[in-house]
Amino acid sequence: MAMFFKPAPNKVTVPLMDELTPLAGELSEGSIAGVITTDLFSQNLIQYSSLAGALNAGVRAYYIDPSNGFSVELFSRFGEGEVLVGKVYSAGELVRALEIVEENSFVFVSNFSILGAGEGDVVGLRRLIDEKGLYAVFSQNTLELNELNLNAEYRRLFVLPELYEYLIVIRSSSYRGHYRLNVSLSKLPALHIKNVGEHSITVDEKAKLLMGE
Repeated sequence: MAMFFKPAPNKVTVPLMDELTPLAGELSEGSIAGVITTDLFSQNLIQYSSLAGALNAGVRAYYIDPSNGFSVELFSRFGEGEVLVGKVYSAGELVRALEIVEENSFVFVSNFSILGAGEGDVVGLRRLIDEKGLYAVFSQNTLELNELNLNAEYRRLFVLPELYEYLIVIRSSSYRGHYRLNVSLSKLPALHIKNVGEHSITVDEKAKLLMGE
């Protein structure tokens, strides 16, 4: 049933990554970020940085993936606290998983496109995330990306990109021991709309954590 409500200021927000915050801001309750990465370096940086950011903000964190994509040892380099890990193998199982997570929690879903979500599934996920006040990241690492038509890629991987507050592509590059993320910010909340476009971010400190240096 349709209803209206008076928006309230967000009291708790979660950073996707500290280095991205000046450009993209932070996730608020009931928001979804669709993040495409083109290499494992970028995927691991956004994954562990966002999970650590949630715990640092006092928010319970969940990691959901159809594969064995979470390393407790690696996460310990980024932050402290308990991440609850779950496995799902279909969009229906993801819906049921979100039904049992605690309200106002952070949820990182890796390999989202592999779950085979259709439009109805994504609308159902959107409803759950709104109702439970979740902070959600749907992520997909892919080696095949049409850089000339990112809008079509968002639709291919995330089905209904109109329902996401953030649409981001992250790629990594390195030169002589220095690391950068080349980031396409395609969709952002209105407060940060001026930063939609292409950016390059230095991530040397985060790279040291990932590499164990």
